[in-house]
Amino acid sequence: MKFLIFKRIGAYAIDYLFIFLLLTMLSQIRFLNPTYDLYMDNYDKYLDIMDNLSSENVLDIINDSEYQEVNYNLSKYSVSVSITSIILYLAYFVGFQKWNKNQTLGKKLFNIFVKNKKDDGNPSWGQMFLRTIILYNILFEIFLIISLYIFNASEYMVVSNIITILAAIVFYANVFFIIFRKDNAGIHDLIAKTKVN
Repeated sequence: MKFLIFKRIGAYAIDYLFIFLLLTMLSQIRFLNPTYDLYMDNYDKYLDIMDNLSSENVLDIINDSEYQEVNYNLSKYSVSVSITSIILYLAYFVGFQKWNKNQTLGKKLFNIFVKNKKDDGNPSWGQMFLRTIILYNILFEIFLIISLYIFNASEYMVVSNIITILAAIVFYANVFFIIFRKDNAGIHDLIAKTKVN
């Protein structure tokens, strides 16, 4: 059973690398990323601010309205990439995995499958969707996108930090569950009533 942990980690790493490379390529397509030039302009401003960063002025810079505005704009000008990312994750980890006998490319390489915990059968579309939005923090990504249009730059920084901390807690709790539970079930498996074997 403990060997399953290494298989899951290996499959996760391969799938993550595949998605990362695919998303990197898609983000270069101007049609899918119409604010690329605005993003790059703000990224240059961000780099200029970071060049002046030191241990003595880090709090001043973080609290500076220019830094907050640049960060806010970076997030706002990358919304199309964030939406593309969400669609790609759902298409791959729900659609492709369901179509490919409950295996992603990584799972296929390590010969592991997602199964319905109840009867060892195929998980439903709903189970695959639920485990994906939990495992890959998609809900947090959606909340971040929505908060861009609700809050101003300084408020967004606070909300973004809170959401990032919550997403990290969920991620590391999930890893903890997978490593230390006897059945290697993560939070996403427990909620979606699935298992990997």
